[in-house]
Formats: sequence, structure tokens, C-alpha cells
Amino acid sequence: MLLRASNAGVTLDAPRDFTTLSLILEGPDAEAAAARVGTWVDRDHLVVPPETLVELAGPVAAETGWRAGFDTMMDHAARRGFVDTSGGVRVHVEKR
Repeated sequence: MLLRASNAGVTLDAPRDFTTLSLILEGPDAEAAAARVGTWVDRDHLVVPPETLVELAGPVAAETGWRAGFDTMMDHAARRGFVDTSGGVRVHVEKR
């Protein structure tokens, strides 16, 4: 999954790719746009509630097997310490 933040908002590319989760910031207002869907914890990480990722996935989230793949990704993130106490997942910023 790839989050893209720009002055137009935040979109989720590759919602079926459960092997990665990152954020690309595009343009001068991208950090503010990203803050509308998550919480900045430092310069390189945004914590996003899992339900926000499901919402951004749109109709893809209703596909057979999608939720199982998503839950597996979230379990993997939790085992690696990327899920905070509120259940939000830490997303790494790929580009600035």
C-alpha cells in the first residue's frame, strides 16, 4: 500500500499490495494533508488508524480476501512494533 499526500488530499495506491506500507509527500502542503488522516510522530513517520486505510481503499476493501490480507499485514506490523497503543499503524515517509 502506498499513501500519497498532496494539496489535493490523500489517496491510497496499490490497495491490494500488503507487502509494504509507505507515504509519499508531493508538494508544499503534503504534510498538512497527511495530518488529516493520521498523526505525525516524527519527521519520518505518520501513525494512521487502520479504519482510515480501509476507508481509503474504497470498494477494493469489499473484495473477497482483501480483509484477510489487510489483517495479515496489520498483524505483521504489530509483531514488528509498528502498531501503537491506540491501534494505529506507523507509516514510513518514502519521499519528501
